[in-house]
Amino acid sequence: MSFVNQDELIQSLLDKMHAMFDKAIGPNNRNEYMRQHNVSGIDWHFSLSADDIIEQRVPRAVAGCTGISKVFSKLATEVGLKHVVLTTAREENLRDAEQDRKSGKKERIISGHQIIAVYDENGKLRAFDPGRKELRYIKSEIQVGNIINFHFDGEVVPHRITAILTPQEFAKVNTYKKLRDLYFYGSGDKKQVFKKGKNKLTFWENLQNYFVKQND
Repeated sequence: MSFVNQDELIQSLLDKMHAMFDKAIGPNNRNEYMRQHNVSGIDWHFSLSADDIIEQRVPRAVAGCTGISKVFSKLATEVGLKHVVLTTAREENLRDAEQDRKSGKKERIISGHQIIAVYDENGKLRAFDPGRKELRYIKSEIQVGNIINFHFDGEVVPHRITAILTPQEFAKVNTYKKLRDLYFYGSGDKKQVFKKGKNKLTFWENLQNYFVKQND
C-alpha cells in the first residue's frame, strides 16, 4: 500500500465512521443521553465497546474521544490498516495532580484525549484526531512523554502522550481506572521512555506512589 493510498484509506474510514455518527439516535449530550437511557456512573461510556457504539447508534459526543477512537480502530483493523492508539493526558491536570499529592488532597479526575497514529514511509508514527472529519496529521513527534498541543474551542491545550497501545490493548480500556492508570503509568515497557529524563522519571514515580488505584 502506498502512503498516498494509505491517506485515502484513512479518509474513507473517517467518512464511513462520521456518516454513522451523523445517523446516531438520541441527544448528542452525554448527561442528557444517560438520563434518557437510565444509566449512570463515570464508567458507563468507557464500558462501551466499538460494537456497542455502532449497534446502539450512540452519538459522537456521548461516546467521547475514547469511544470514537475505539470505533475507528475497529474499522481500521477490519481493512488491515496498521495503527496504534495514543492516550494523552492534559498537562495542566497532571501538574495539579502532583500538587494534590504534595498537599495530601484527594485525587482528582484527569482529562485526556485519545487519538490514532499510523506509520509513514520511514516507519515513524504520525498521529491524527479521528474526531475530525478531515484527515490532518499532527506535527508533534509521537513518543511517550512528548507534548501534543490540541486546539479546543480556540484554546491551545497541551497534552502529554502517556501510552502507545495496540488496537487489542485499547479495546480493553473499559473503565475510568484503566484509562487513568494509562495516564499515570503508561503501558508495559513503553513507560520506560520516561526514564530518558531524570525529572520526568521522578515526576511519574511520585505519581505512581500516590495513585495506587483509579481515571477524556
